[in-house]
Order: sequence, then structure tokens, then C-alpha cells
Amino acid sequence: MDEPRTSSAEPQESEATEAAACPVDHTGAASPAPKAAPKAAPKAAPKAAPASPEKATIHASELPGPKTHSMVQVLQYWKHPADFMLKCRERYGSRFALSRGIPPRPLYVITEPEDVKKMFLAPADVLHTGLSSAMIEKFTGTTGLAWLDEEEHKVRRKQLMPTMHGKALQRIEASIDEMTKADVAAWPRGEITALHPYIHRLTLNVIREVIFGKVTPTCWDELLDVLTQMMRFNDKIMSTMMIHRMSARTIRTLRAIRPLGLDEFLKLRDRADALIAEAVKERWDSGDLGNDFLSALLGITHEDGSQLSAVELRDEMMTIFLAGTETTAVALAWAFLYLSRTPEVRERLVAEIDAGESNAYLTATAQETLRLRPSIPNMIARQVMKPIEIGGVRYEPGMLIWASAFLLHRNPTLYPDPEAFRPERFLGAKPGIHTWIPFGGGRIRCLGADIAISEMKAVLREVLSTCEIHRVDQEPEALKSRIVVIRPDKGARLELRNRTREPSMAAD
Repeated sequence: MDEPRTSSAEPQESEATEAAACPVDHTGAASPAPKAAPKAAPKAAPKAAPASPEKATIHASELPGPKTHSMVQVLQYWKHPADFMLKCRERYGSRFALSRGIPPRPLYVITEPEDVKKMFLAPADVLHTGLSSAMIEKFTGTTGLAWLDEEEHKVRRKQLMPTMHGKALQRIEASIDEMTKADVAAWPRGEITALHPYIHRLTLNVIREVIFGKVTPTCWDELLDVLTQMMRFNDKIMSTMMIHRMSARTIRTLRAIRPLGLDEFLKLRDRADALIAEAVKERWDSGDLGNDFLSALLGITHEDGSQLSAVELRDEMMTIFLAGTETTAVALAWAFLYLSRTPEVRERLVAEIDAGESNAYLTATAQETLRLRPSIPNMIARQVMKPIEIGGVRYEPGMLIWASAFLLHRNPTLYPDPEAFRPERFLGAKPGIHTWIPFGGGRIRCLGADIAISEMKAVLREVLSTCEIHRVDQEPEALKSRIVVIRPDKGARLELRNRTREPSMAAD
């Protein structure tokens, strides 16, 4: 149950000086929330961690948790990710232990904002993340930012940060608006269809702009198709397997079992690697460099003066192709589903969009979607390198700490009526950086967070400006695991109809 480490950037505001309380108005009013928010009081659990510093510290090994085999827990999480985590919190409290891998290895889950804050603020040499992305290694390799820690990570992040901020961000946002208009105009009208595949393809085109800038490689159309097909593997439970740790004989056996999808995935991955190498060579030969991601990579040198290798270039780019598309695509799919079931929200949102005077409610809608359905529901696990105490629990070197955004965002003390879709929660105040963590936090907060929010807003604005959303099946779509993200199990099946009247939204 590892989670991927996304690219990182400095938080927009200092975490060390943040007030203890979440600044969001959780009552739905526009005024700021009180300065202090008490923690939720979970049901009593055996050997639960102390709730206050006055109580004695316990060892992480004493934390309660399910005793079933690690593979059983993986299957339970894969099939019913929300129910599994909610039941664990209900039974064991806000801090509990899961089992992961073969051989089994404890994974310690934290869900309290103060615990999350301490994890985010831990020194770089105390908690590492570079060894915790094994599940996605089949995509990302092991040489990129996702696998670096301490000074190496700090340096690489600084080198890549300008490609997603400042002037580069302005270029990307302009391109997002342009691509969104063209893409949405081509989406089906008048028929019930799964929106997720269309959204995912759009997010891949956006990442093309991030990586290649205005110089689109000549092989892009084929690379887009290959990446789209390759990532369908993520819907299979085989995608959770760490194939890089398997013997060649085991891999041959698994490839021979066609329904597993491994053979097709590996063939597509080989083709994607070849196309990426072709695109890199084309850019290098042209000498046409700008403020895009690939240009930055081509300008990076190691301490000995050598440039990044072909493998390093490929790993960095493939990480962005995966992390920068799967996450935003599922977030938008959930946003459309929530809007289709909450007429009062979509009517208010359409009115704001039509007026064209503010984006406040649009931004709040994106934020509320990411609260209810954080794309990566559980943060990348932190591996303990030096002993650390968090929330009255002592963690030893080698242990893994897993912060659950899904459970934190459903803390009823922080978010009253937590299952309700209420963008009003985020009007008038920014989300708390330790109580709203869809993009992670600390040193590895997602480098592309601003791009993701801009993309969500652009797609929602364009669809609601031009279409009415109709929903025939009123039953909520279940959750389906897709490697480390959670998508609607039917892919957000809705019907789009061209707008014919004002206000523009209607629901069957």
C-alpha cells in the first residue's frame, strides 16, 4: 500500500509559523474559524496512543491494528479503500498499524493534524521518502526526484521548481485554457458516457505542455496513445505488484497469463521509453530550450560536470506523466459526480461562472472536491531514519509512517458533516496546510499543485459554460482503486448536453 512521492516545492506559507487551528470556516460562513480546533474524539481503542503530551510515550509496536495477513489487507484496501480505512479508524482509533508487503512490514497510520504537522516538519535526515515509492517504480524508475532525499532532493527540487511557477506557470495556464476549450468541444453530447477517459487524455496533453513547452515533439501523437494505453494497467490489481523485485522466471510466468495485463504493459512501457528518448534527442539536436521541464533537465549537471543520463531523463519525465495526470483526472471525475448530485452547488457555481466577476466559488469547489476525494488518499510513507516521537508515539529507524489525507479530511471536528459536499467551507479563508493535504506537505509538497488547481478550474468552467450535466443513475458510483489513486468505478458516467437555457444546469 505504498503511495507515490510526487515532485515537491516549498509550501506557499511557512509551516513553522502556522497557527494551530485550521483557518477554514467550517460552519459555511465567510468569517474566519476560531483560533483553536479541538481534535476529534475517536472511539476507544486498545493500546491507543496518548491523546495529550502529559501521558506516557508508547512504542509504535504497541499501536493496535488488524492482524490479518498483509496480502489480505492489501486486497481489502484495493477492493474497498474507503470502508477499510474508516473501519480501521473506528475500531483502532486515530493512530493504528497496518501490514504491508511480503514479508509483512508494519505501516503506521496517522490521522491527527498535529501528528501530520510534526511529520511534515521533521528534519530531512529524520524521515525519508525516497524508498517508499516501490509500487510505482515500474513507471518511474529510481533515479528521479521521487527517489532523492536530504540535500540531493533539495538541490533537484530547486532546479525544477521554475518550470512550474512564475512565467512558466503563466504559459502553462494559457495553454490549459486553449486545450480545454478544444478538448471539451469534442467530448460526446447527448449520450451517457464515462468522462474519466476524456479527462485523462486532456491531462496528458497538459503535461505535454509542462514537459515540452511550446516545442511539441513530432512523436507526440503516438506517445500520447501509448501512455494512455499503458496507464490502463493501473486499473488492474497487478499494478500494485513490485515486479522489479521478482525473478526473471516469475516475470515470464506472469507475462504468459494474458488477463493480468503485465505483458501488454511491459511492451507499451518499452515503446514509451523509446519515444521519450526520441523526443529528448530531437530537443537536444534543435538546441531550442526554454522554461519547460525538459529544458531544465537538459541543463542539470552532476557534481562532476556530467549531464543527466538517458535513464535519469526518462525517470523524471515518466514520473510527471504518471503523477501529473492520474491525480488531476480522478479529481475532476469526482467533481463532476458531486456537482451532478448537488443542484444547489452547481447552480451557484454556474451563476458565478456566467457572471464572470469572481472565481471564489469555483476555487472552493475544487478545494472541496480534493477534501472529499484527495487524489492520493494516503500520503507517501515516510521511512524513519532517526528515532522520532509523534503524538506520544515513538517510531524507530526502519519504521514507516503513513499519513491519511482521506481520514484527516473526514475529521468531524475539523469538517462538520464531513461527507457533505459544501464548497462554502473554503470561502473567505485558505485551507489549513496541515488540515487539508491533497498535495502532501513539507519538503515534498507537490510541485505541480498550482497547475492542478488551474486545470480543475479551467475544465469545470468550460464544461459548465457550454453544457448541462444530466445524471440518469442516481446511485453514487463506488470507489475503484487505480494504482495509488481512487477513481469512480464507472468512470463518472454522465450525459453532457449543449446549453439551451439560463441557468444552464439541469438534472434528470
